[in-house]
Amino acid sequence: MSVINSCYRRTRTGGSFLLGFTFIFCSAMLLFAHASVVQEVKSVSIPLVARLPDLERREQALKEQIELSQLNAAVQVGSNGEKLDTYVMPRETSYDRIVLVFDLLRDSLKRQKKLSSLSEIIIDDPVPLALDGVHGRPLKTELTVHEDGLTSILLLARISGLLTVGDALNEEEIAMLLRSTEEENPAGITSLEQFLSSSLLRYSRDPRAYQDQLRRSFTSAAFERVLQSVTQTSLLRDAQRLFEGDFGRELDEQGLWPIQFMTVDEIDVLQGGAEGWYKLKLRLLIWEKE
Repeated sequence: MSVINSCYRRTRTGGSFLLGFTFIFCSAMLLFAHASVVQEVKSVSIPLVARLPDLERREQALKEQIELSQLNAAVQVGSNGEKLDTYVMPRETSYDRIVLVFDLLRDSLKRQKKLSSLSEIIIDDPVPLALDGVHGRPLKTELTVHEDGLTSILLLARISGLLTVGDALNEEEIAMLLRSTEEENPAGITSLEQFLSSSLLRYSRDPRAYQDQLRRSFTSAAFERVLQSVTQTSLLRDAQRLFEGDFGRELDEQGLWPIQFMTVDEIDVLQGGAEGWYKLKLRLLIWEKE
């Protein structure tokens, strides 16, 4: 009996020892896991804590940039609003202003040997348009012009009424610039806003100066590619061709830009006496508020 009791005690002692060892092993594993978690938290949180002041400064800088951008936009809208009412969509067309613009274009194209004649410009009584609150005043003329000169005349009608660089870009082109700004330097939104609100005429006469000013906020090759794509494939490039010579300079000096919004209504084209030359009758509609 004593032998049995002795074996029982040894078995019980061994079981207790094994159970204790198991508890110790599990505790060690839990401590190791806890230490790993703590280390992982430190590896993530400490750098974040170290960056908090920088992130806070960046957040404040972005807030200030947004406020400046909104203020700049508000100023531009007010200024451009006055120009829209006075020059782009007035209630009464300034005939002298319109005629002078076409006289300057005629003289410029003649110097380039792209136009031989331009008849008297006739402006008729207004006709209704499909848009409520607006009517069109027909402008009629006849001219003998080279195909390059015809392109310039039609381009003038196409960009009439545009005030700024942004006006000459479509939604996709502006979205490209915004995405690139956000990816490289969100704080550069003010520089981009200033670029887009620049005078289309002034930009067209010296595009490099305006582009270089914008580039100061961006250094990556990716942004440069986007900028070149937008400026070389959009209406900005056509405006530059039209305004880069004496025509643009004279418009600027005489304060004739922006000009009233116009659309091509009718154009009758006949082959001229030489290759590349045409005789045509042109009718534009000058838009006015009713």
